[in-house]
Amino acid sequence: MGKHSRRKPSYLPKVAAGAAPLALLFAGPATSLAAQTDPAIPLPLDHKREGSLDRGVGVTGEGDTTVLRGFLNSTERNVYSKDVGGSKVVADVRRSASETVETRDGITVRRDKVGALAASKTTEALTQGQRNTVRLDPYGSAVAGNETKLERSGARLTEAALDPRTGTPTLVTEDGRGIGAAEGTYHAIRPLPGVGVINETDQHAGGELGRALRLDGGFSGDLGGVLQAGRSSGHALDLGDFAAVGTTSAQHGDGRFRGVLPLDVGSGTGFDQEHVLGGTVGPATGLVATEQDARLAQHGAALTGSGANTISGNFGVGDVASAHGTTTTSLRGVLPTGNPAQAGHLTQSGTLDLTVLGQPTHTGVIAGALPLELKQS
Repeated sequence: MGKHSRRKPSYLPKVAAGAAPLALLFAGPATSLAAQTDPAIPLPLDHKREGSLDRGVGVTGEGDTTVLRGFLNSTERNVYSKDVGGSKVVADVRRSASETVETRDGITVRRDKVGALAASKTTEALTQGQRNTVRLDPYGSAVAGNETKLERSGARLTEAALDPRTGTPTLVTEDGRGIGAAEGTYHAIRPLPGVGVINETDQHAGGELGRALRLDGGFSGDLGGVLQAGRSSGHALDLGDFAAVGTTSAQHGDGRFRGVLPLDVGSGTGFDQEHVLGGTVGPATGLVATEQDARLAQHGAALTGSGANTISGNFGVGDVASAHGTTTTSLRGVLPTGNPAQAGHLTQSGTLDLTVLGQPTHTGVIAGALPLELKQS
């Protein structure tokens, strides 16, 4: 399982301006679903259901190793709908499960190596989501949905070998585990055509833990792990061709640890966050974004830290004028140290780009302290 990716928080103002992605939220169920009747549901609802099950397994040879690969993918979708007067209610429920497995086994017999290898990798994922839609023709509609996802991964490797030329044995064992969970919600209300409110949230958390040991006339090993969590949210107000405003925010943090035997320990932590506010009013558009990040790492007796704060903005009035500016403050340092230049270094930078009636101008400067430096960018 890799790192969790974060949603870029700058897209909601564009969604509010164009509102095209709302067509996906309000789209009706696919017409390819097969109509069925579910006797377990007492109400006279229209029920459509579809599902799929894909699986496969194969064995290949790669040199001295035999590789077995298999997968299983299962999906299910149920759509319940009901017409009540001039309104229609639709509930779309989806579930999916997937699993992949890979194993490697091999025996090597050569003049320089005699050994055996056994390794395996597995990944599993479960997803469940639901979208509820209420339409009141010809006025508007409302949508509420959520999605939950769970992931798990694992990897193991064991290899024992002997060099016949020297009689040196080697033993390597590795084991890694990972787990993650994510949940998201969204709500959209369209009381009138071209007018709407959108809200989205997302939370995720996960962790990984791995170890490795090696014997080859000596002994070495390491143990490492990472925990991470984050959230994001977005809100938008769409007033059609008149105006649109959106705001998003996202935060992400992680902590890491690694120990290497015989004795070498390191750890670290980090935090990031972003906030965006933007919108359009007639021919005028504007966007303001802030971003902060901080990192702290420890290795032996040394403590290394860094952080930055960035503020940027874009403003424009049609083809008449536009402006873009950015300012960044960053700080980095190492403790303990006898060099003042390494203990802390502060940098301030900024740029400003203006365009008026098609004529651009640029201004930029970078200022540093400890030691002091000043130059144009």
